[in-house]
Amino acid sequence: MAKTTISLCMITKNEENYLEQCIDSVKDIVDEIIIVDTGSTDKTKETAKKLGAKIFDFKWTDDFSAARNESIKHATKDWILVLDADEVLDKEGSASIKDLVFDKETDGFLFLQKNYSNETSVAGFVSEKNQNKGKDYSGWYGSHIVRLFKNHKGFKFEGVVHELVEPSIEEKKGKIAATNIAINHYGNADSGIVKKKKEFYLELCKKKVNQKQDASSYFELGVLYKENNNYTEAVKSFRKAIELNPRHSMALYELGIVNEQQKNYDEAIKNYSESLKVKESSEVFQNLGVCYFRKGMLKEAYDNLLKALELNANKYTIYNSLGAVLEKLGNLNKAAQVLEIGIKLNPRNTIGFYNLGIALDKKGDYENALKNYEKAVELSHKNKEEIKKRIAQLKAIIANSPKYSYGFKVGG
Repeated sequence: MAKTTISLCMITKNEENYLEQCIDSVKDIVDEIIIVDTGSTDKTKETAKKLGAKIFDFKWTDDFSAARNESIKHATKDWILVLDADEVLDKEGSASIKDLVFDKETDGFLFLQKNYSNETSVAGFVSEKNQNKGKDYSGWYGSHIVRLFKNHKGFKFEGVVHELVEPSIEEKKGKIAATNIAINHYGNADSGIVKKKKEFYLELCKKKVNQKQDASSYFELGVLYKENNNYTEAVKSFRKAIELNPRHSMALYELGIVNEQQKNYDEAIKNYSESLKVKESSEVFQNLGVCYFRKGMLKEAYDNLLKALELNANKYTIYNSLGAVLEKLGNLNKAAQVLEIGIKLNPRNTIGFYNLGIALDKKGDYENALKNYEKAVELSHKNKEEIKKRIAQLKAIIANSPKYSYGFKVGG
């Protein structure tokens, strides 16, 4: 089999603290390292040179896509892998990438970016402890983004901030596939730094809207207003984007997210449904399913979560939600099976362990329910104090039941 090659493409500015661990995580699978530096004043370029990177200076133009596109312009290999300096790919992910590049049908692959943080109130926060460079993290919030794509196809990044290559791949009729590869992102842990970043990004987007008043500009502005918790202005911006382009699926999706976060489930359902008419997406089907679940519309929730699963069978959070729906429907055996798949996909799946505990508890399988509840507590589930109370009750039930008199140590 002929060798298929990979270019690692990065943009940097003052990343000496993170750069080496990032490159070390992928050095065994990439064939060249391209670094576009936008004005470092620390030892970033020294470190990059020591690690064998090709370094190109680029004047910052208030546009992240411009810098990204400069980096891929210098890539000479078959595939492009994009990472930021404060990200790390684990060994399992590196091994998977080695296989993905032999896929002749797919043009781009979605990875899960895990943004580690201690801000547990962030929407979509997942409790999953981690440590990096002496810092402890209580969990992460995620997004699915294309980080591996074919070179020499004319794919370009778009967006002043939160730049994406997906629109370019889709425009050229390329195929994008989901994976369960995770990128560990550690640079968003300091809430003060993150706040300043978001404020800076918001100003960049306002500047873009003044220069170019199109749907894309208003969409980006809406995302940044949302991230700065200004939901009123976010809604206005998304609606303006939709007014300019009624088929802007992502603006409809983001508008749905804002309404869902504010528990306006009927509006969110309407937004997600409109988005799906334009383009089917696992994320949108999943969010739609969750909204129906919140409204107690279990059949609709089940149907949409199944569709989400058809489009991305590797996303464990879908199994968590589907398991919860099946449990409410009274199909406890099926719920347990589905939740076990989610836990296999992510062995630190806090919500999966908790939901599985509930399903087994209702089945009367107290011993296994107890084990899953204890695992949820170990992984710091947000309801751990309530779970501990049920654990105590189950231990008492087991201790006084002849069925569990042998082979099970209470309190063990």
